[in-house]
Amino acid sequence: MSLYRILRFIAKGVFKLIYRIEVKGIENIPKDEGALICPNHYTWADPVMVAITTPRPIRFMAKFEAFQNPFLRFLLKNLGAFPVRRGEPDLNAIKTALKLLKDEHLLGLFPQGTRVKGEDLGKAHSGVALLSIKSNKKVIPVYIGGNYVPFTKMRVFFGEPIDFSAYTKDKLTGEDYLRLSQIVIEKIKELKEGGINDGNSSC
Repeated sequence: MSLYRILRFIAKGVFKLIYRIEVKGIENIPKDEGALICPNHYTWADPVMVAITTPRPIRFMAKFEAFQNPFLRFLLKNLGAFPVRRGEPDLNAIKTALKLLKDEHLLGLFPQGTRVKGEDLGKAHSGVALLSIKSNKKVIPVYIGGNYVPFTKMRVFFGEPIDFSAYTKDKLTGEDYLRLSQIVIEKIKELKEGGINDGNSSC
């Protein structure tokens, strides 16, 4: 993960020159426990913005197609990312994600599964709740606000952890996981609409 730290340092410097970054709720990120970091997603820069504002390294789940390019595969692997096949059950990706969470890593996962343009934050896929419940780890909803226009303000708000542990012993259906995952989207919407009052800081 040394390359991760080097590139994070460079990206943080570049982004701070280009944007005014407001960060709130950073205290909601566990200091030494595994958790799912779940932001809204509408552009390629979102993973970078989350990575530079999160004090701990994040292991992102990235689309399988990106790993077909040799240069991107080298870069993504050295940044700690791992592939997931979208639109189908990917057992290898699920096993990798659960192991990372068990080993107390932060797992970066976009709940919509893909980019969503416009004001609507879209619908969540079932994977967020499934991974949270199977690993017994909390979900940190994250709202990224702004349009990435140079020299404008970008906002990154980390919400309070969502605890799905009450469902660990239940026999849940696919619909149940979808319904619970949508709670994460609703919490991101709350961060978007009202923000959070505590933990104000800057990147």
